[in-house]
Amino acid sequence: MSGTQKSFGQIVEDFNQTAITNFNKQYESLEPELAGLAFKYNSGNVAQSNIFINHLFSTVLDWKGTQPYKSIDDVTKQSIVHKEKCIEGLEIPNREFKRAQSANNITGLDMYIKSIGAQAKQAKDAPFEEVLDLLEAGASDTYGTCFDNQNMFDTTHAFDSSAGSQSNLLTGAGATLAQLSSDMKRAVAALRGFYYSVDKADSANKKKRMLNKGNLNLVVVCDPSLSSLFDDLRTIENIVVDSNGGSQTNSLRNTFSVVVRPMTDTNDWYVIDTSDPLVRPIMISMEDEGKLITPQDNPEALANLQALRYAYNQMSYGLAYGAWWKAVKVSNA
Repeated sequence: MSGTQKSFGQIVEDFNQTAITNFNKQYESLEPELAGLAFKYNSGNVAQSNIFINHLFSTVLDWKGTQPYKSIDDVTKQSIVHKEKCIEGLEIPNREFKRAQSANNITGLDMYIKSIGAQAKQAKDAPFEEVLDLLEAGASDTYGTCFDNQNMFDTTHAFDSSAGSQSNLLTGAGATLAQLSSDMKRAVAALRGFYYSVDKADSANKKKRMLNKGNLNLVVVCDPSLSSLFDDLRTIENIVVDSNGGSQTNSLRNTFSVVVRPMTDTNDWYVIDTSDPLVRPIMISMEDEGKLITPQDNPEALANLQALRYAYNQMSYGLAYGAWWKAVKVSNA
């Protein structure tokens, strides 16, 4: 032991400062794997937030002498209700701090610092992992509907507040490599074909405009049971297409990435276009990122407690369906 002997309170303060610094470092360094599937925005201190849909693709009109406007009442919007969240906290026995005091340093508390740091990754990742819940339930209204009042994955979509005829729900051919290739091409064609209409007032002159322009940045989300097949589809040059060994060039090579997560329906999979950072199939409205709660009493008085408590709470956020035209579900029996 060297230097001035530290008090119990000083040991706690050293631990808190180190734990908070490490927590913040872990939080900032993590890039959630599923971040590309959702559009996350800060809502401010409100119970629920609204995101406006119509103005994502505003129509260019002929100038007629006066500027046209839409009121908020005329804008199609999606509402997201916020829910408070927390992560199970950590109790550190008082005796651990007294041992650190005897050693005059907090080296022996390193595992607790790492455990608190792990909460940072859980906190940052949690909203994005919930995206999968919405994807899997997207063919129902379990988590609500899209702004057009249709399920996220449906055969009757429109870029409007009412039903249409565009489908992002496909029936798959099966789970062989050739079948996945065929279904993947159908899914890409669907993404390319989604549209919105202009000149609605004159149905005879209604024009279609693409919703997904430019190069698509495709992500396949699938169960582990399909992951090796999609890895093959992503990397091999030729695909065997018949029982006689006939093959064809794999036009899907190097055109998508794969995210693997356990799925309830292991044969179903999803194709997501993440090319536009502002337009995603799922929206995350973040009211409060939360914070790490450390013991706030007089540090010396903490010596009388049996354990010191650390927790991450006061998170508040909500998720909702966004751009249906950015996702396709391929459903297999």
